[in-house]
Amino acid sequence: MDVNLQHLVVFLLVTACCIYALWTLMPAIARRFIAKKMVKWPLGSTWKAWLQQAASESSGCGCSGCDKVVDQTRKQQPQVVHFQARPKD
Repeated sequence: MDVNLQHLVVFLLVTACCIYALWTLMPAIARRFIAKKMVKWPLGSTWKAWLQQAASESSGCGCSGCDKVVDQTRKQQPQVVHFQARPKD
């Protein structure tokens, strides 16, 4: 493999990882702002759908964790806690 091609592959991988880390760690309001701007770009339908979902307002405090589906049946089931005494020396 040519050295220049190796550098190109490494550059692309590092750039993709940096973009992913920035997007993940970015505040939700900044992600929505960028996604709203990028929806207007000529991207494929899959990217547009993903960006439109990212650009929509979340239903919670803006931490992007409250709008996930929660299984209510699992919350209502009682939790059994078992205590075990420590063996005495």
